Amino acid sequence: MDKKTVIANYNLKKRQIELINNYIQNLKKHNKIHNLVGPSTIDVVWDRHINDSLQLSEFILKKHSSIIDLGTGAGLPGVILNIFGYTNILLIDSKKKKINFIKKFAYEQNLEIKTICTRIEKIKNQKFDFIICRAFAPLSKLLNYSRFFTKKNTSLLFLKGRSVKKEIDDAKKLFSFEYNLYPSKSEGDGFVLKINKYKKL
Repeated sequence: MDKKTVIANYNLKKRQIELINNYIQNLKKHNKIHNLVGPSTIDVVWDRHINDSLQLSEFILKKHSSIIDLGTGAGLPGVILNIFGYTNILLIDSKKKKINFIKKFAYEQNLEIKTICTRIEKIKNQKFDFIICRAFAPLSKLLNYSRFFTKKNTSLLFLKGRSVKKEIDDAKKLFSFEYNLYPSKSEGDGFVLKINKYKKL
């Protein structure tokens, strides 16, 4: 999906387009030094990163929902959803260079983005409406991490690659859960995996 189509599909406002353009500019610049995203994805950034992140908005209908983005990396999908108007997202990554990249961008653009640089298992007593992540860990590991942050009606939304069905089979050996699988709107044969009501066997 090209830039024009992404803008039209999500009805992006002028300020949002400006912020996303600035984010992409920063990403391209810093990626040469820090390898924040796969170099081959930079040329198709509007599809592989922006569209990929924004598609989660179709599953999170309330903009004030509490959301945690596990292993956010360069701030994907968390930063893009923040630009899109989600006001209550916490972005977590254990790599300082990645959190610093997000903090610097947020400061320069006058955005309020909550970040924590730590390992997931060190965060205590925080529960969220949605747990999101992208290209971070296999599903069984994600379900294990998610237990720290789940309350009664928490939904998990994971952007997954083409091996998702094997990951589901592997995770079913350790957890019981209900799930829906939706083809990704970005190219590359990925999926959005939505999970509810999961528990360890």
